[in-house]
Amino acid sequence: MLGEIESAALIAGAPDRPDWLSADAVQEWDRVVAALLLLGWVHQLDQMALVSYCEAVADYKNFRTLIAKKNAEQAESGDVQTFATGAKQISVWRQLANDAEKRANAAGALFGMSPLARRNMKAAPAAQGDMFGGEEKDAAAKYFN
Repeated sequence: MLGEIESAALIAGAPDRPDWLSADAVQEWDRVVAALLLLGWVHQLDQMALVSYCEAVADYKNFRTLIAKKNAEQAESGDVQTFATGAKQISVWRQLANDAEKRANAAGALFGMSPLARRNMKAAPAAQGDMFGGEEKDAAAKYFN
């Protein structure tokens, strides 16, 4: 029994995409799942990690878009918050974008989405087709099985 558990491997397969993801997160999910399946790096058990990655990427995109819009309206207003006293600090939008970037990078690393993370991951071997068919297969089975 223990040997069976130790030798069991997870079969690659995409988890169900939740219907409550934001539109940008759905777009990211659809973009990455096919590649992750090809590499064998996503499994049914990975739904929460994949959701975390996709929503963080969506948040990052939305905050960066908002920052660009605010900067276009008034120079640096998306990056820097200026108080009535004249004091300045990094804007809340920049802080939120930075946080989303950290979350996306951390969750993405679980799926090999950085050069360092990829170096430590191994792609699933490609399926090997039959080398023999018909009579040749029967002859090979006679000698090699």
